Amino acid sequence: MYECVLREFAEGRLRVEGCEDLLARMGLGARGVSGGFILDISEAAYLIFTESARLVDGSGYLVSLDDLFRRYSTHRSDWIRFTVLLDLRLRGRRARAGYSSDTLLLEGREGESLVFVAEENSPLTAGEIHEWVESASLKGFTPIIALVDANGDVTYYLMRAQRVEDLWRWLS
Repeated sequence: MYECVLREFAEGRLRVEGCEDLLARMGLGARGVSGGFILDISEAAYLIFTESARLVDGSGYLVSLDDLFRRYSTHRSDWIRFTVLLDLRLRGRRARAGYSSDTLLLEGREGESLVFVAEENSPLTAGEIHEWVESASLKGFTPIIALVDANGDVTYYLMRAQRVEDLWRWLS
């Protein structure tokens, strides 16, 4: 089994060493400028949960899933993002951490999708969703919203921006 050694934690990211080959093969994280790989907490949690690798801190202490979230979680959405990453990967999809604390990148045959991770009953306005869909589309991503319910089940919604004037033309 691979062992990833946690060398540094900054800005919600973990720098790990010792398992670079595994991470590159799995498509997780990114190569760090000063060596090792930079992982999001959801990616580190995936390694621990699936027993793909052991994560140890600098003193040799084995980091469990509970330890990981208790010691290193910086965003309310970290657990939800891990839930969606795990679900996508269990479905055979190649997903990894996105550009913010509430997104994942999903590689597919048709290109890349940006997945916005949301929790059931969390407040989101139509304007926020529209703004995110527009932004993802302009960057060349297919926008998808992943909604995690209270039981941890994930439902995916493919999103498209539609202008009102386009709808009127369609309805006439």
